[in-house]
Amino acid sequence: MLLVMALLFTGCASSYHWSASHPAYKQAPYAEITLTGLQKAFVLTRTKWFANRLGYGDSTQIKATEFCARAMEREFRGVYSKITVLPDSLIDKAPEESQKLDDRIFMKGKLPEQGIVVKAPDGTTPPLILIIHEVIVGTDLKRENFFDYALIHNESEEKREVQNISAIVSYTLWDNQKQRALFSAVDEIQHPVKAKALSEQDLEQLMRLTVQQIRKNLYLGVSR
Repeated sequence: MLLVMALLFTGCASSYHWSASHPAYKQAPYAEITLTGLQKAFVLTRTKWFANRLGYGDSTQIKATEFCARAMEREFRGVYSKITVLPDSLIDKAPEESQKLDDRIFMKGKLPEQGIVVKAPDGTTPPLILIIHEVIVGTDLKRENFFDYALIHNESEEKREVQNISAIVSYTLWDNQKQRALFSAVDEIQHPVKAKALSEQDLEQLMRLTVQQIRKNLYLGVSR
């Protein structure tokens, strides 16, 4: 019976809608993008596991998340010809809102209030802002355990034999002029590793795959 229930949960998880588009979302950012959230979005799970392999010692949580944030920014700069990174402080006081992606899938993140246009430090007004809400980095993570409200209280199993390092990223493409979410999604990215040979290059590749997935979904999410 338990096996049957587990299979049912797995089947449901694979059929979830992990993104939501506004009817007004008609064109994805192509050459230019504005980002915010990179400074505070990253969280490392299984810190001890990473510490034993990266040699960061007691500073593993800080160093690994800072490394991933820099790597993600570099990847964005590599695929967009013009990129503006806004400080997280511009939305620090924004209310945290819950967005429904599917019947059981909800994501939370700070979104600017209605009527408030976000200004860049140079005084310009970006038309679109990609807000990175959260990037969870760990091993063999499954996004339903973090974003399915029926499963989030489950204890995640820490496997002795790790197959992948994972990133689960939640984000919103924000219409800064009309103050509305054009596209929101939760992506799960897996990068195969040899557990005893983890390196910073693996983290860099994980961030590269994450940016590729975000960009792909921004295009696929356009309302037809």
